[in-house]
Amino acid sequence: MATLELADLARLREITAVLARHGFGHFLRPLGLDAGDAGPAQAAIPWPRRVRDALVELGPTFVKLGQVLSVRPDIVPRALLDELESLQDAVPPAPWVELRAQLEAELGGPLAERFRDFDEAPLASASIAQVHRATLRDGTPVAVKVQRPGIEPRIRSDLHILYALAQLANGRIAIPGLYTPVGIVQEFDAALRQELDFLQEARAAVLFRDHLGGSTLATAPRVYREWSTARVLVLELLVGRRIGALRGAGEPAREALRKLISATYDQVFVHGFFHGDPHPGNVLVLDDGRLGFLDFGLCGRLSGEMQETIVQLFVGLVTQDAEAVALTLARAGATEGRVDLKGFSREVERLMVKYHGATLEELGQRASLVEFVEAAARFRIRLVPEYAVLARTASILDGIARELVPDIDIVAEVRPYAERLIRERLHPERIGLEALRVLQHARAAFKDVPIGMNQVLGDLERGSLRIQAADPEAPALRAEIRHAGLRVALALCAAALSVCGALLVQAAGPAAPALPYALGAAGLLAAGAGGVLMALLLAHLLLASRLRPAAWGRRLLALVRFVRGSGR
Repeated sequence: MATLELADLARLREITAVLARHGFGHFLRPLGLDAGDAGPAQAAIPWPRRVRDALVELGPTFVKLGQVLSVRPDIVPRALLDELESLQDAVPPAPWVELRAQLEAELGGPLAERFRDFDEAPLASASIAQVHRATLRDGTPVAVKVQRPGIEPRIRSDLHILYALAQLANGRIAIPGLYTPVGIVQEFDAALRQELDFLQEARAAVLFRDHLGGSTLATAPRVYREWSTARVLVLELLVGRRIGALRGAGEPAREALRKLISATYDQVFVHGFFHGDPHPGNVLVLDDGRLGFLDFGLCGRLSGEMQETIVQLFVGLVTQDAEAVALTLARAGATEGRVDLKGFSREVERLMVKYHGATLEELGQRASLVEFVEAAARFRIRLVPEYAVLARTASILDGIARELVPDIDIVAEVRPYAERLIRERLHPERIGLEALRVLQHARAAFKDVPIGMNQVLGDLERGSLRIQAADPEAPALRAEIRHAGLRVALALCAAALSVCGALLVQAAGPAAPALPYALGAAGLLAAGAGGVLMALLLAHLLLASRLRPAAWGRRLLALVRFVRGSGR
């Protein structure tokens, strides 16, 4: 985990000032940070819009944080999610001199040795990278994605600050669902590090293209690995128009939507590897009618178990089996405490009734499969990130469908795919293979039963068999016993000192004229010590639940580590 450094303090002041200016100063005060309050003009703006504006003002790292959170409906409330969807990190391009120097350093030589020509004006410019059109020496047109010079140190500093703020916020600011502030920053850190490494994006693009193979539905750009590095990515230049340009085009729009649904089905249910951000800017309609997918910085991977869960959910949604959907989501997620399955099932059924038989136009602007993930979060069911990203992907596709063919019944459109999944899973050959696998697992389990029984019987015979029961309330009970012991000790010490002090004061009289002052002083000190202990006892009785000495100890240790880290 990153540690806040002394050089980060100026940036921390800047961040607190921006957050306070946009009306979030009250969140900073419990963390020991105060930079004032927003004016009445800012207070009149809806809070989701103010969050978005603050992220934009704070720069690349925070814009990227907003974009990462925009695909996590299990963490972000819907009102804020709608604002984060519109976050665009288009920024002025980096100076060509600096960019050229970075390109030549990464490629190990002058541009002229690698490219016949290189367009200095970017096709697109974002906070982390920008894309330029170029031509290889053999005449092949390519798109070159270049990381902006100097972006990594700035992001590293911002991550230090985010970790420090998250540690301060733990236990002080409530986060929806089962996530902690530090957990959210850790996920963001992992996503950002992956996006900064273009070689990971290159591997994802290659895998995506290999899965598509010779598909007539879709393709992905070829990656020129010999010219690609961690900061430079050279890709085939796909030429086409954005899928959103087919709006109102009638049958061509419907055909493009069918190809998009079919390609998504193959990604999720066949290959278990899907594009996590298929917004209209990342999907082209090529001249040959295929779809071209771009930008593989965010992709999702599904294990066999995850795919099986998705199949059960998909079939349950299409066949309107609310109980099966609720149980599948509950089993697939992590929970704390008891889940109200009946209530959750009723909520799922309400959402399914809303979707069944309705066109996208009738559903309204807020309808999407994200609602099911939000419902799970309300019932304290935390899904693994892949499920949340997949739900967000479905929501993006929902938006594309709404734009292309608003009168389409999306449930009816995907029903054939659900029927196909059911047929595949009820195929005799598949059932036979699954039965054989279950029998193999059962055989292995039964084979271990005699050994396990012999072990138990041997432990029982030797008297070494121990049975333990875990009580969830035991830690609280132990803490209460410690507190009670401390209070009894304080009470006894206070009483003993008070009585001793009174006796000494009484003894410092005519009966012992040689030591009047010494005995009197000792008695007063003893009585005073008894009073102090009595005051501590009262404070412990009244404030033990608020003082939390262990928490203060952790903060003191964090402060010591910070000072030591700053000294280095």
